[in-house]
Amino acid sequence: MSESIYLFHSTNEFLLNLAIENKIKELNVDPFNIIKYDLLENPSDDILEDLQTVSFFAEKKVIVIRNIEEMEKEDAYVIQQWVTYLEKPNPDVILIISVPELLKETTPLGSALFKYAFIEKVKEMEKSDYPDFIKNMFKKFQYTITDAAVEALLERTNLDFNLINQEAEKLMLYAYDTKEINEKAVLLLVSRNLEENIFELTNALLSKNQTKTIEIFYDLVARNEDPLRILNNIVGKVRELMHTKLLLEKGYRQDQIAEHFHMKSGRAYYLVKNAQSIQFSALETHLKKLSKLDYDIKSGKIDKKLGLELYLLGA
Repeated sequence: MSESIYLFHSTNEFLLNLAIENKIKELNVDPFNIIKYDLLENPSDDILEDLQTVSFFAEKKVIVIRNIEEMEKEDAYVIQQWVTYLEKPNPDVILIISVPELLKETTPLGSALFKYAFIEKVKEMEKSDYPDFIKNMFKKFQYTITDAAVEALLERTNLDFNLINQEAEKLMLYAYDTKEINEKAVLLLVSRNLEENIFELTNALLSKNQTKTIEIFYDLVARNEDPLRILNNIVGKVRELMHTKLLLEKGYRQDQIAEHFHMKSGRAYYLVKNAQSIQFSALETHLKKLSKLDYDIKSGKIDKKLGLELYLLGA
């Protein structure tokens, strides 16, 4: 196993990139000698040539490669070039490989990586770890964030790390003078994602909370969401609830429903709760009416925004 080849893998792109950044900091290499390649964009020959080239000023250099799995689609000769390098890497180069999933050990390239690379799986974070992670993220830039603001940020980003990172930049710019981020700033600057809005809109619709239903709809339209896309998402949520009711009738538990839909347990909890609170016949009625509205919009009988608005007002 070479001390100059590292492989990090995770399906969470944000945490994967963070782990690699931390490794690069640990190596303490001059930024001038850090090169990043993507095998979806950069030719294999160019990368191999750089791997075999000595670094500037006799310092070590770091080469980060994404999408190395693309090499498995290449000819055997190209794959063998990579295997040969992994067997005897350039001692002046630290190679860091980033993959969402490990390559199969039964392939030549996968086998070489298992044999010659230090392999590290980047661990997913528990939901309970998110608040401290976010506070530390802001603390690195000398900002503070309140507990209420953290909770609002997590709710509005649906625990999406990439989205959290993007919104954090906006929040820090907004609070540049005070270096303090509160809940008001989050509610002002961070929009709810579409899925979360549709989830709330559907719940409000089914519970006949007309005021909240229309409020969420107008907010989505103001953000230039296509009414037809909103309609299709509502239909999807209604179908999901119908499906959940059928699973509950078959004796499925909450954890089994979460696994069935590939969702987090917290989301499954609310899905089960909502499914239990409404009759199957009511969901069928909504689905039939929404399907007719979809047909009327697509056939030009009614404007999509007006049609959906009238439906939500009369539901």
